[in-house]
Amino acid sequence: MPLKSMTKNKIVLASPAPQKLQFGPIAHLPLALLSLAAWLSEHGVPEDYIRIVDGQISPPAKDDFADATIVGITAMTGFQIKYGLEIAALARSANPEALIVWGGVHPSLLPEQTIMNPLVDIVVIGEGEHTFLEIVENFSKGKSLEGIPGTCYKNQAGEIIMGGNRRFLDLNDLPLPLYNLVDINKYKGIRHQFDYQSSRGCPFRCGFCYNTVFCGSRYRKKSAEKVLTELIYLYDNYEVVDFGFVDDEFFIEKKRVEAIMDGIIESGRKFKITASCRLDVVCGFPEPLLKKMKKAGVSQIFFGAESGSPAMLKAIHKDITKTQIIQGAKKVAEAGIRPMLSFMSGFPGETMDDLRMTLDTIRELWDTNPLITVNGIFPFNAYPGTKLYQESISLGLKPPSSLKEWSNWSFQYEPDNPWLNKTQKRWMQIAFYMVRFKYYIARYEDRYKDHIGQKLLKTAAWPLIYSLNLRFKKRWFRFALEWHMFAFIARKTFGYL
Repeated sequence: MPLKSMTKNKIVLASPAPQKLQFGPIAHLPLALLSLAAWLSEHGVPEDYIRIVDGQISPPAKDDFADATIVGITAMTGFQIKYGLEIAALARSANPEALIVWGGVHPSLLPEQTIMNPLVDIVVIGEGEHTFLEIVENFSKGKSLEGIPGTCYKNQAGEIIMGGNRRFLDLNDLPLPLYNLVDINKYKGIRHQFDYQSSRGCPFRCGFCYNTVFCGSRYRKKSAEKVLTELIYLYDNYEVVDFGFVDDEFFIEKKRVEAIMDGIIESGRKFKITASCRLDVVCGFPEPLLKKMKKAGVSQIFFGAESGSPAMLKAIHKDITKTQIIQGAKKVAEAGIRPMLSFMSGFPGETMDDLRMTLDTIRELWDTNPLITVNGIFPFNAYPGTKLYQESISLGLKPPSSLKEWSNWSFQYEPDNPWLNKTQKRWMQIAFYMVRFKYYIARYEDRYKDHIGQKLLKTAAWPLIYSLNLRFKKRWFRFALEWHMFAFIARKTFGYL
């Protein structure tokens, strides 16, 4: 019990986020924090010493940190930094002696910049279980935090000390996340998509993806046996039926996938599973495996197609072809599984011809099979540390120079990169609205299949469906008042588009 000697003995793990709107999307579990809590518990920290504060469920308050000795804050680039700084300020006000630890994607990518903020005492770089536990042990014993592997620390002289690299852990050693530390019933829609992680990282080299830095393009996974044990436990003890795998790439190892699917089928339990895959990977799946996936409950697979332009696919190191995009989506749809593809636009060097090819590819996908769905043409946002981030800076992007400035950085769905002209921005904006609308229709159909509400929605949405078909085909993206109205209503309803 490393905290036993402390007067104030709580470890508060905070997930910064705005509280979800009443009609908002699914509230996702703070899975990284629940996993960290389980690791701490397994290594001597009593469960009742650990508290989870999740901003999307209830606004953090000063009292949440009054008895906190250590406060851990996880943040991705964007709005989480803003709310993370608010949490850190509350913690510092409640207990000035508390150690404030920052981790997660953004602090890991920019640790030296992050540590300069007065509301940051130490930064955890990369995977946090081993590193955070060592911080807890050292701090509780009054030992120095300087030089702990996987950290960035500023000593009393103001010098920044990098602790060196930390080896990745074996995911088979991870206990099941401590789901009991949160009230699962407060997570809206969680029964329709219960967050579960079976692997971490991705071995591919997409130039826009933080994983190339955060995980070093390494992929690690739990064994098929461990995954099955955990899924069945959650099914039996939490009455979970719908699982949303949050893995960056679940389907990388074909034998492991098949073993998991076989185990689910043999268990006799009825699951519903959504997960992510690459289109070149699924193109190599034999038909019997796809049938097993369908039988085991795989209902939807997410794919990053990114672009319909061969030049852009090469420039961003996606390492797939347009042929694989079409064939992969078609193969999955013909197996009765909904393929959900995402695209991006506005990459450095992208031309109007490149954007036209992306729109043509989306149109071809829609015409190939009605199950094929595109969930957006998202404007490219440069993520710190990635290859395309550096290219974006060379083309005029001016990134924030401090953690405080990053708190105002917003990954908007409105294209505003400096290399885009007015026509590109308009095409990107309106095309995104249209594709997003069609995606919402598909989601509603999945949720309320054979329900009278589905027919009513289609009837009410007919004017926009007509507009989409005409404008998308003709490339009429000017004076699109109806689509601006759709975006306004969606944001007011869901809190985002």
